[in-house]
Amino acid sequence: MVSAIRDFSRTRNAITLFLERKLFMREKCLFDRDWKFFKGDMPPYNDTDDGGRIKTGAYCFGATDLTLDDSDWVSLHLPHDYVLEGEFTYSNEKFKDKNAIPAMESIDNYLVTAGSLPGGIGWYRKKFELLKSEEGKRVYIQLDGIYRDSTVYLNNFHVGHKDSGFTGVVYDVTDFIRFGGENLISVRVDATGHEGWWYNGGGIYRHVWLIKTDSLHIAPGGTFITNYFQRNEGSITAEVNIEIDVVNKYFEEKSFKVISRIYDQENKQVAQVETDASIKTWRDTKVEQKAFIDDAKLWSLENPILYRAVTTIVFADREVDSYETIFGVRSIRFDVNNGFYLNDEPVKIKGVCCHQDHAGVGVAVTDRINEFRMEKLKELGCNAYRSAHNTPTPELLDSCDKLGILVVCENRFFSSSKEDLENLQNMILLNRNHPSIILWSLGNEETSLQFKPEGGRIVRSMKAIVRNLDTTRPVTAANCFWDSENQVHYEDVDTFVDSIKDLDVMGFNYAHEIWDKYHEYMPNQPIVVSEASTMFSTRGGYETDADKSVIYLMDSKTELDHRGELQWKKVAENPYLSGIFVWTGFDYRGEPSPFSWPSVSSQFGILDSCGFPKDFYYYYKAWWSNETVLHIFPHWNWPDKLGEPIDVHCFSNCDVVELFLNGVSLGKKDMQPNWHLSWEAVLYEPGTLTAKGYKGNNPAYECKVETTGSSYRLELLPDRAVIQADGIDVSIITVRILDDQGRVVPTSANLIEFTVEGNGKILGVGNGNPGSHESDKSHDRQAFNGLCQLIVQSNVNSGAITVHAISEGLIATTVKIEAAGIRGLLP
Repeated sequence: MVSAIRDFSRTRNAITLFLERKLFMREKCLFDRDWKFFKGDMPPYNDTDDGGRIKTGAYCFGATDLTLDDSDWVSLHLPHDYVLEGEFTYSNEKFKDKNAIPAMESIDNYLVTAGSLPGGIGWYRKKFELLKSEEGKRVYIQLDGIYRDSTVYLNNFHVGHKDSGFTGVVYDVTDFIRFGGENLISVRVDATGHEGWWYNGGGIYRHVWLIKTDSLHIAPGGTFITNYFQRNEGSITAEVNIEIDVVNKYFEEKSFKVISRIYDQENKQVAQVETDASIKTWRDTKVEQKAFIDDAKLWSLENPILYRAVTTIVFADREVDSYETIFGVRSIRFDVNNGFYLNDEPVKIKGVCCHQDHAGVGVAVTDRINEFRMEKLKELGCNAYRSAHNTPTPELLDSCDKLGILVVCENRFFSSSKEDLENLQNMILLNRNHPSIILWSLGNEETSLQFKPEGGRIVRSMKAIVRNLDTTRPVTAANCFWDSENQVHYEDVDTFVDSIKDLDVMGFNYAHEIWDKYHEYMPNQPIVVSEASTMFSTRGGYETDADKSVIYLMDSKTELDHRGELQWKKVAENPYLSGIFVWTGFDYRGEPSPFSWPSVSSQFGILDSCGFPKDFYYYYKAWWSNETVLHIFPHWNWPDKLGEPIDVHCFSNCDVVELFLNGVSLGKKDMQPNWHLSWEAVLYEPGTLTAKGYKGNNPAYECKVETTGSSYRLELLPDRAVIQADGIDVSIITVRILDDQGRVVPTSANLIEFTVEGNGKILGVGNGNPGSHESDKSHDRQAFNGLCQLIVQSNVNSGAITVHAISEGLIATTVKIEAAGIRGLLP
């Protein structure tokens, strides 16, 4: 009996402790589920509509009215891109004089360059409850990304407005909350305008979070961890400096203790530091701590080791707030003659630029899709990512931290206005702990300012803001060399130096003709190629056809049109060039150069919009990765070209490549580093093209391209067999059309219909076709050159998800995916 009483007492004490911790400790709840959406506009049209601004709390009408019947609104979970759900449209509204976009002369209006999907206005609503017992907490709403011109209301109160669609915002909504009652958050989004000359999307396209804290707490983005390390006879000691921004929303001064504990990847505590502090009422204060990690492990590209700092505030013997920060121990520096160094080791940056856009989802890219895209780049041999031309989503940066990918984090708008500096500041504050970030980029291709004194003044003001928040990373900007009237200034180095001389690292967009000259002119400024050419290409397209939006990679024979190879070759051979960021990693909606309507997608990507590799992928993989690469193209299905000449090309890092057609050698060729091989005028006959690669005199690799049979059956290949049953995770399924011998039919274009049973749903579809006007939100898709992609999302129930694919005249197929485990209940 005594033992039972003692056990009950322990249980009761544990429950009491849990409830006390829940009452005071921070809760960060994902707020993505169960929203209502209306495409269109209704009152309040603005913050002064119908007298809403005359009295506080007067927004009790239209979309902000708690009693509004929204049963006919669309029920959905975030993230959401409502522009993607529209229909492709051609606009006759031309660019105005001097507004044409350089290098996109084929495009004559903003809607086409933005993907030919009109924007428009939308409203979101979500009802939720907080307990009466939670009154006294501070409540924040964190919106990681809304495109754009967003206005937030809560319970008839105007909470805030934000123009920019590319940086997040945190609102303190404590005073507007009805504790113990029903609450309504309403968000008006106006995506009518364009903030960039590419597809921008529209809606609440990133996560939303509900954050509850004690009145004494760490501010959003309120920790900053820097570190230095020293090598000591086979081990490393890291000095870790932690800055904590503490906020006191009590109406009295508070004395408290800050405890920071550091854990390694095995969750073993490796350091702890405690600091006493005090803070006056309604103030914030900075607490500085220093800890040491013995036998520290460095964050690197090959082994991206991460640490976790848990910072706790203790007040009156209670833990009232806890804040987790992920960081890595590493050093970075740029050398004017020898490029970039990571942990004092030279690293050639092999990077890509990317917009935040993927097939099937638009800009509402889920966490797993972001991770999937970064995995594809890592497989390529890519080691760096430039977030063109805006702050990336936090989850993408998490993936780069985990995978070992360097990041240039780019600010959207090059400006020193109050609002734009606040956006820059938010970008730094919320992302400065990511070890992957090595450069802050102030902006991209400011053609109107690069040749004017205002440009230099803006650089210096923006750089000062960055320095106040982060002294550990250099500042760059992506500079081009044409002005607002499209006049090229390749030779006039002195005309633009004043605007960029204060950059810590010079960022060159293209202009490889003057890299050497600039280096001589500015010998103390390191250089990175912030944007460089690939080559226009359509995946699987081997005959240029503007009517079909198809362009063949190797159609042009001029050296200039191989500038992607030329620019990487120059970077690879010159140590003073820190590295390169190729435009782009993936195709994206909009900017359909060299075509215009009805083409709706770019064709710059190394991979298409689904993440399927193009032929040029293998050029970069050959020279960026450590793998043996041998790739020949085009495909070998040419029934109408019997006996006609076809050029065969090869990307490889083998020393010598020999080509065979049906067993007959067509000759050996020596591979020039960072280039390609061609066998011209191979007379077509059905059969097998075989390439054999040699390293030295030894056979190293062999690849084949065969004439396939006709389309016979379907195949579904999920990226993972098991996903989380959390209503968030997705399976990204490659859909292939095969012949009767299991080979992909490279010309197939069959329409495929998908159905899903069980604990999942279809999130989107795509095929990488830059001319397709099919909806990415339908349940069927035409294959494009043998492939398409299906994205299936779990719900919150564990169990099987069964995916069926059928196509007329083909053998159907089914695949099962397991949804297992629950990451956490979502409010």
